[in-house]
Amino acid sequence: MDQLYYNVNELMEGLRFEYLSTGQKIIRKAIVFHETRIPFLYSLTLGDIDADGKLSTESRSNNGDMAKNLATVYRTVEQFLINNPRALIIFSGNTTSKTRLYQIAIAKYLDHFLDRYLIWGIRCDNDQRETFQLNQAYQGFFITNKVLSS
Repeated sequence: MDQLYYNVNELMEGLRFEYLSTGQKIIRKAIVFHETRIPFLYSLTLGDIDADGKLSTESRSNNGDMAKNLATVYRTVEQFLINNPRALIIFSGNTTSKTRLYQIAIAKYLDHFLDRYLIWGIRCDNDQRETFQLNQAYQGFFITNKVLSS
């Protein structure tokens, strides 16, 4: 993926990545991997860091740097899966439009992603998981390494 991305600070033993989005304004952002009760399953969250230090997933920054933010998320997923080769990551947008944005980004770079990762979508029409398909509506996604390293 040959897209510009932000440099991140890795925190909390690689479960949190923070950076500054420098589009039309400067916004502190965080990408967090939350370990679930299911072994090796992690939920990915992207949000703005509020003035009080709390992560807000409800904000709409419209900062003019969407592609750079998505590339930054991809780079942190890549690093996370290198550090946690057995991990399975689940994610979706907090709105239908954000989920659709993620789907478009995955579709755009699908050939690149499939060299290294397995990607599934959770279908909107029947809640079933399937290998990611172009032109299929999804409500969420899973990603993991294609080949587990030892």
